[in-house]
Amino acid sequence: MHKTYHMALVAVLLAIALPAVHGQTRLAIPTYQNPGTSYWNSWAAPGAGAVGLMIVNMVNGDDVKYHSSVDTAIQKARKQGIYVIGYTYTGYATRDPSVIRQRIDAVYQNYLVDGIFFDEVNTDCTAANTYFPNNYVYYQSLTDYVRQKGGAHITVLNPGTYSPDDCYMSITNILVNWENISYSAYQTSYIDYPWVHGYPADRFWHILLGVPQAQMAQAISLAQSRNAGWVYISDSQLDAYKKVPVYWTAEANAVKQQGIQSPYAVSSTGRISFRWHTVGGSVWQIYMDTDQNAGTGYQGLNLGLGAEFLLENNALGDTHLYGYTGSGTEWSWTEVQANVQSSHPDTNVNLVMIDRTSVDPSSAMNYQIRSLDQNYSALYTTGVLPLSLNNTGLVFDILDHP
Repeated sequence: MHKTYHMALVAVLLAIALPAVHGQTRLAIPTYQNPGTSYWNSWAAPGAGAVGLMIVNMVNGDDVKYHSSVDTAIQKARKQGIYVIGYTYTGYATRDPSVIRQRIDAVYQNYLVDGIFFDEVNTDCTAANTYFPNNYVYYQSLTDYVRQKGGAHITVLNPGTYSPDDCYMSITNILVNWENISYSAYQTSYIDYPWVHGYPADRFWHILLGVPQAQMAQAISLAQSRNAGWVYISDSQLDAYKKVPVYWTAEANAVKQQGIQSPYAVSSTGRISFRWHTVGGSVWQIYMDTDQNAGTGYQGLNLGLGAEFLLENNALGDTHLYGYTGSGTEWSWTEVQANVQSSHPDTNVNLVMIDRTSVDPSSAMNYQIRSLDQNYSALYTTGVLPLSLNNTGLVFDILDHP
């Protein structure tokens, strides 16, 4: 059965010309303070609506003893929905990997953590290495070791700067591709390579230090436009990892008020699932570019893609899939049967599933999620997000699965 999309909406939607507001950033905290201290508790206080990731860094990861107070604080953070990961340094690929594995074993033996943050990562992925043929294999061996552990086994590699290629992306979940002092340096020195925008935002983390309070909101917006799904912004230049930013509450609130948070999609057993956290809005739309060609499909409303399909939950609470029948900017859609299922598995969390065959993508597609009010005025729109239909469903999915 085919049904033409309700035309009463056409005039309203065509009148909307708001710029996209990228709502996919959360805070990740590279703290040097022990879990359970007043600093740690202050960082975690905003909760999972703002803070998504915290690091346990005790004596540069070399404290292998168990501390009950640390254990309690980690458990408390994880119960809030915050990922907690251990820390170790690699000496720019010169540290003995057997020692690093011992440190990884210790933190997993002592605490229930979700992964490991690898610091001092060599920026040259293909350079020769003392222990392995090259640096890529060196770090692959370490990230594979983490993925043999329990939990979410998240890995973070921190070269601290941009890279002209995506060499490390196949072996790590999150790449820190900026860590530096001075907002002006971030504005002018960061190179925004196109390949970065081919991955979901939650694969990248930007750390900005020495940012004045007057520029904090602007810094978050710039990081979003550079596809950084994780940020940490501090006014401090030298003690940013030891004390809470003076504007921490404002920084957390800026993230909490994003209309769309943590978007995630996966394809499995013939179904495509989309999941995200929402703040405000009574209508949502998912625009799908199934041929990954921004020059075909619907190209209006300041989207960053060309949409062949639109999945919408309307003001009445009904969810439908529509196929585009127009020519570029004309608003013309016809309903497509897709066995749509829409639910709320948690507070303010949307989960929607459709049959993969209904949109007939080949091996990948791009999509954007938009939040609207009851009058169909756009509130928030994510950037263009890629979905590999070979995605395994792992957290922050990567290619290398041991």
